[in-house]
Amino acid sequence: MTGGIARVFALACALGLASLPALAARVVDPATARQAIENPNAAARDADLSALAARGRATELAARLELFAHDATLTDVAQEWLLDRGLHALARLEPTRESRAIVARLASRAPVVYTRVDPDHGDRATPLYDAGATARFVLRSWDRNDARATAQAELEANLTQPVDRYGQHAVEDDRDPVLEGIAEAFRVAPLSELAAQRPAVSAALAQGQRVDALALILAERFANPALFDLIFDNAGEQTALAAIPAATRALDASSALTALTRASRRPDVGSAAVLEIGRLAKRDPDALAFLFDALVDPRIAPSAAAALGRVADPAVSAEVGQRLSQARSEKERRLLVLALRLDANPAARSELEQFANSGVGSPKLQKEVRQWLAR
Repeated sequence: MTGGIARVFALACALGLASLPALAARVVDPATARQAIENPNAAARDADLSALAARGRATELAARLELFAHDATLTDVAQEWLLDRGLHALARLEPTRESRAIVARLASRAPVVYTRVDPDHGDRATPLYDAGATARFVLRSWDRNDARATAQAELEANLTQPVDRYGQHAVEDDRDPVLEGIAEAFRVAPLSELAAQRPAVSAALAQGQRVDALALILAERFANPALFDLIFDNAGEQTALAAIPAATRALDASSALTALTRASRRPDVGSAAVLEIGRLAKRDPDALAFLFDALVDPRIAPSAAAALGRVADPAVSAEVGQRLSQARSEKERRLLVLALRLDANPAARSELEQFANSGVGSPKLQKEVRQWLAR
């Protein structure tokens, strides 16, 4: 084995490419790749693909790509480039049975041409083009578009099958493109068409079905406090986190506080909910009262202190400072000091200076406060 071939083989193994034929994985520099795709032969074939795409000829376009995949007159770089461009063009067309079958075959294609990334990021190589990955993207796009169109027709007919289908696919694979398509249909449908879906989604969510994302879309679009309550009671962590800022956007201050208070009881999203209540507290006295009350709750007290610090109101700074002067425990003092340290108001710094001058608290806490004031 020559030195050059040995280096290619070693690189392939280092990249985890042992499953590929050793000599099929080639590393090229960007200039060489550019010359390959600017070749008149490659350019002419690219124009042919563009013409087929412009006429919406999905079957012929896919068939041409399959021919290119086995065309020995093309360099490997030009071949991969043409496949990638043609597949992206196919993603914008209505699929046919034949084009689906061809793209499915191309989806198993492994990359054969690599290029080196910036040496500053490590001496590694990545696929220059990955036709197999692009083919898988096309299949997902087609499936998503089909699911969206089907769901839109069902929503227009006031049918609730999209909810059932969403729950089924979410159990099987929560990355299924069908889920994305159904969700897109819910996002763009007129509210009049979604009205019939609210009871179905609410019932499914209450029964533990994984229709969280649909519930959040409806909760926000209808500004529905009851749906937000269901989400915070039943949805998974990812949806519950997304629902926290959505509640502030969609609901009035009072309803948002009620929903976020509910979310604050969850161990997984409680901290995020309390920080969001801090945003409400800048204009809602009830939200501000919640944060002060939460300082005695061990679960969310640190988040409440952080939220109070971000209110950035001199009156709040003064209240925190007064509580700090009356605090009985080191733990309580630390929470209140945290709130003042996060507060950008000059009033907060004054309160910390008063605390430092008082000498109250442990020597360690006093030292930390003085160090912070000295910055």
